Amino acid sequence: MILKPEFPEKVGFLFEPHRYKVAYGGRGGAKSWGFARALLALGVAKRLRILCTRETMTSMADSVHKLLSDQVEALGLGTIYDVQKAGIYGRNGTEFIFAGLRQNINNLKSYESVDVCWVEEAHTVSKNSWDVLIPTIRKDGSEIWVSFNPDLPTDETYER
Repeated sequence: MILKPEFPEKVGFLFEPHRYKVAYGGRGGAKSWGFARALLALGVAKRLRILCTRETMTSMADSVHKLLSDQVEALGLGTIYDVQKAGIYGRNGTEFIFAGLRQNINNLKSYESVDVCWVEEAHTVSKNSWDVLIPTIRKDGSEIWVSFNPDLPTDETYER
């Protein structure tokens, strides 16, 4: 199945292969919305393991789970994706898993075969979290997608 949902032109780069894909700017710029739609579309076309993370995630409500589940509904993908409380699973084996970096930094090292890691609200990600995360996402062809609203030019993510 080929899914072609609408996307803002400025997030077209999400469909090109790059190790790092970064989108930043002000609120309401469609970054997260575009990332969610692109990941769902890619996950329909090919079996992917997608880790959705942020620096602090104390509950699923802190994650992009709601955004992704809303997009599953908006795109009519309810027969393709099974939205559960702890994850989202595609009929073809695609899976979206969710984790906070700070709370799970040592466990993060055990995540295997991640195709795409989406780091949301990345302006808050610490140097230590980046230092552990980057070498953890090591599958051939894997990508790290970063979305954030810059806070300070000294933020670790903005400097990187």
